[in-house]
Amino acid sequence: MPVRVNKNLCPHNHICPLIKLCPVAAITQNTEGYPEVDGEKCIECGECIASCPKGAMEMHS
Repeated sequence: MPVRVNKNLCPHNHICPLIKLCPVAAITQNTEGYPEVDGEKCIECGECIASCPKGAMEMHS
């Protein structure tokens, strides 16, 4: 998975605004409230990384 959430930075106590932002609907929210990126759908555009107010989205290789 190229993009993932840093759980130490994500407040996960609200609906993640990045869900609507993702142009390919690759982001969902799990039962704990953390956003999850579907590596099959993600096009690595970087929108979630640039737009996360807490800086919790990170690119990984």
